[in-house]
Amino acid sequence: MRLMQRVTDRTLELISGADGVMVGLADDDGVTYVCGAGHRMSHLGTRVGLGSSLSGLAVRTGHTQRSDDTETDPRVDAAACRRLSVASLVCVPLSRSDETIGVLAVNARRAHAFTDDDVATLSRLAAFVSAAVGSARELSRVAAELLEFRGPTGTDGLVGPHAGPADAAGRYVMDVLSPGAASRIESGRRIRQVLDDPSILTMVFQPIVDLVANEVAAVEALARFGVSPYRAPDLWFRDAHDDGLGVELEMLAARRALAQLAVLPDGIALTINVGPHAVLSPSFPGLLMDVPSRRVILELTEHTAVDDYPALVATLRALRRTGTRMAIDDTGSGYSSLAHILKLAPDFIKLDRELTSGIDLDPVRRALATSLVAFAGDTGAQIIAEGVETEGELEALRRIGVRYGQGFHLGHPTTIEAIAGVHAGPLKQQRTDRSIR
Repeated sequence: MRLMQRVTDRTLELISGADGVMVGLADDDGVTYVCGAGHRMSHLGTRVGLGSSLSGLAVRTGHTQRSDDTETDPRVDAAACRRLSVASLVCVPLSRSDETIGVLAVNARRAHAFTDDDVATLSRLAAFVSAAVGSARELSRVAAELLEFRGPTGTDGLVGPHAGPADAAGRYVMDVLSPGAASRIESGRRIRQVLDDPSILTMVFQPIVDLVANEVAAVEALARFGVSPYRAPDLWFRDAHDDGLGVELEMLAARRALAQLAVLPDGIALTINVGPHAVLSPSFPGLLMDVPSRRVILELTEHTAVDDYPALVATLRALRRTGTRMAIDDTGSGYSSLAHILKLAPDFIKLDRELTSGIDLDPVRRALATSLVAFAGDTGAQIIAEGVETEGELEALRRIGVRYGQGFHLGHPTTIEAIAGVHAGPLKQQRTDRSIR
């Protein structure tokens, strides 16, 4: 069908007097218009008889037919032309293997719209258009047969590496006709499987350490997906957003994380990853109604850019009035610019691992991180450095005044029970500064 659509689109551009172009497919009784561009596309599906229309005459004779004024031409279906506001019409027969399979109908709302050169051009293109439309029709028929034959997918409901020959054939057909279609369908199925069975999504928790007190101050909740083969969590969320399911998947992950907040010692806060669209979802505030807001930090992720800053700022302001705090993730990459930080005024700024990696050996990284520490201090925020993997990086971050750190050197993602066994230090919920506790 896409090939037919390109035929009609390009023909409309080619013939300057045309207001509309339609492809009609013929059968024993008539012609049905199945694809079109321009004027009266809403009338796709219109059917005219073989013996009572100009399209039918072109099919029966195998010759291009032209009507300069449909109101006075007895060969046309006058009722159909009036209904479609067609005053001029050229019908080019389309043939495949000595069989006339349909017609290319070029129309205009004014009489005498087409020149002899227009008709000659369309006639010269008839063989090419016939091949394109015929191929599209044949591909559609064969694809339908293969996809119908494919039947149910494997036992897990997914098209994957263990799919049988029928599944492989179906995937091949989809990827030829629409590159990437099979992967998109497979991705959508995987995500819907998780949404239908939330137990597939589990959470692990990585410590965020107070580098001054040398104790766990918070944990970041990280999603893990129990579906084989393994795919990185970032790919799951990216694909979910591409499929229009990103907010649903983020909300599910947030619910799964918040459900375990009660297991953490009171002195440890919980950060949950959410994107701008999830925060703006009407149902999002309800997630935080039954949890102690002061212990929740929303970590604004970057799967998508911010489309509406005023709405996001207003929503975050309302949430922060309840005690919920906010961090901006991956500063130094993606959408996290200084303007982004200024607009949202976060409580915490997370340095991207690209800035942290090798900071003890790279004076440029240290200079940039130092400037961000000063910037955070001037705006009332605290810095959390991600990706701390060596003792040298840790000491360099301490020297430039980074308050919090996160990374494999400080603690791997683990279960909530393991985190609960870590001493959290003294509880100071009454603090008014922007420390994590």
